[in-house]
Amino acid sequence: MTASNVPLAVQRARLLKEVPPFRPVAVQLLNLVSDISQPLASVVSLLRTDAVLTAEVLRLANSPLLGCRSEIKNIMQALAFLGMERVNSLIVTTAMRGVAGPSSANLARACWRHNLATAVICERLAPPIRISRERGYMSGLIHDIGRLALLRAFPNYETALTKAAAEGRDLLAIEKGLYGMDHTEAGSWLLAQWGCPLDLQTVAALHENPAAAGGPDRNLVCLVGVSSQLADLMDFCEFADAPKPGLAKVMEMFPEINNQLADVPALREFVATRVNGIELSLS
Repeated sequence: MTASNVPLAVQRARLLKEVPPFRPVAVQLLNLVSDISQPLASVVSLLRTDAVLTAEVLRLANSPLLGCRSEIKNIMQALAFLGMERVNSLIVTTAMRGVAGPSSANLARACWRHNLATAVICERLAPPIRISRERGYMSGLIHDIGRLALLRAFPNYETALTKAAAEGRDLLAIEKGLYGMDHTEAGSWLLAQWGCPLDLQTVAALHENPAAAGGPDRNLVCLVGVSSQLADLMDFCEFADAPKPGLAKVMEMFPEINNQLADVPALREFVATRVNGIELSLS
């Protein structure tokens, strides 16, 4: 593994070329739905311009995961029954699945499942710290988008990072040396290029170092950082050979949620069931 001499601008250009972006309509919806002052009709009109995205959202809305008692037949019903924030989280799920792609590579699948597990944990732990479940889920799902992007853009990523993890090396430093950017920088930069909301950019940028977060997004970043660590502890880890933090260490990161971690085995079972269910709904 040798450091790359390729300029950062060239590496970033490769990301934009190789990584399928969020659909433009999905990005517009993420920004539109996050503004609660927007009338429902505006959201419906925009979503109707992308039939494929609409179909995917409706398929997820009708999955057993959400437990709707009657079939949701159109996007207006989905918004009425589920609310804007839940529809927003469904949009992010479908958009992220497009970035992850259908790859059967071991690391790609591990990354996707790690993101899903982190999202489910965030969703479960969010309410006591006054974050909505949907915002927690959405942020957890997108936090490692940079790793999925680097994996798609650079064929040597899986081999290089898996070897580094087995050797106990600093993975962020390895990414930086090979590509001029680590996955947090790659993810936040891509989300900015696509015009995604600022809070998602912040989560992607700071989830590996939540202590650096401040302002209104601090709790959200800390929630995602802790949830990502918990996902690793529950064996939803991206690199099987990488060292895992102890539960006590994780709980020190964000004491506000410690009361929610009284029964980690039960939480793990819940997360596993949800992750498997989401994957089935998307297949």
